[in-house]
Amino acid sequence: MAGIIGVLAGFIIFLGRIYEGIVIILVSQILDCVDGDLARISEKVTRSGGYLDRVLDRFVDGAIVIGIISLSPESLWLVGVLAIIGSFGVSISRAMAEAYMIECKVGVGGRDTRIAVIMVGLLLGQYYLTLALVAVLGFLTTVHRILHSYNELKKLE
Repeated sequence: MAGIIGVLAGFIIFLGRIYEGIVIILVSQILDCVDGDLARISEKVTRSGGYLDRVLDRFVDGAIVIGIISLSPESLWLVGVLAIIGSFGVSISRAMAEAYMIECKVGVGGRDTRIAVIMVGLLLGQYYLTLALVAVLGFLTTVHRILHSYNELKKLE
């Protein structure tokens, strides 16, 4: 449900209904957290659930950024594409580290931080700055995770 609602938030932003979009993002994030917490509390954590959660989060991230880009495509497309690339870089750098059995939760621009920046930026009407911050946070965190993971892998060789 969190994934579907998160993608809906991107569509609502696309329609220019910014405040409703912010509320829907918040609802999506709450559901995403509750889902994971509920699985842990009930001891029903599964690898398939974790996998699905992480993949759907990427769709939500992309939909929200695309929704913001659509508010002024001429001026936001490039910074928006960079925000998507940066965000996906954070995710893939962690996923690849974990594939090599390296814990990789380092960096200042994790998903929760980026979503918070997006919600505040939307609230303030600062679309370009918001996407730029998401891009910078994404790239800084990706580089941090790459360096961290590379160093950890070198220790194992």
